[in-house]
Amino acid sequence: MKKLIIPFIILIGLAACQTNSNVVRNSQVSLLSLAKPDLTVGDAYAYYRNGNKETLTVTGKNADGLMFEITEGPNKGCTSEGADFLSPDTKWTNCGGSNGTQSVTRQGDIWPLKPGAMESFEIEGTDGKETWSATRDCIVAGTAMVTVGTKTIPTYEVICKDASNTRSWFYSPDNKWPIKFTKVHKKRGLVEDYVIDLGQGAS
Repeated sequence: MKKLIIPFIILIGLAACQTNSNVVRNSQVSLLSLAKPDLTVGDAYAYYRNGNKETLTVTGKNADGLMFEITEGPNKGCTSEGADFLSPDTKWTNCGGSNGTQSVTRQGDIWPLKPGAMESFEIEGTDGKETWSATRDCIVAGTAMVTVGTKTIPTYEVICKDASNTRSWFYSPDNKWPIKFTKVHKKRGLVEDYVIDLGQGAS
């Protein structure tokens, strides 16, 4: 949902089943600018990742950002750290067999969300086996209506692109967690799909 910050550093293949959600981009949706959600230790985010139920819990908070742990689901025990969901992780452990760190330098500030707001990240990282560097550019691309189960929710769509992937987050003023997150690899296609759990179940 990481950084979904968040342990979105994990790459997983296409799932046979997807959650029952859809997106209709609509520039006529009127939303006030959206401040960064105030997450606190103990807050929990329940969602479906490629059809599998997971729960992400905030386990710590400091001046540099937040610490998370997947406390329910196939990736239980994965921990990560980062500034927020839109920012690249700075550290992760036991996430799909991967452990690593990244240094992240941010330019601009996309919060509060409003159409056209931008920020970018310069990233250098290692997992002990490989090293990499990347630039990730993010923009609030507009507004969209996201359907989750029987509910249709107005959201801001944030799109972040680097050389390999396009990540999209959908944020609603009525929920502190992302309503939906997708990560699409330029060559492999969809590799991650997160949808908030609003009681709709997986399909």
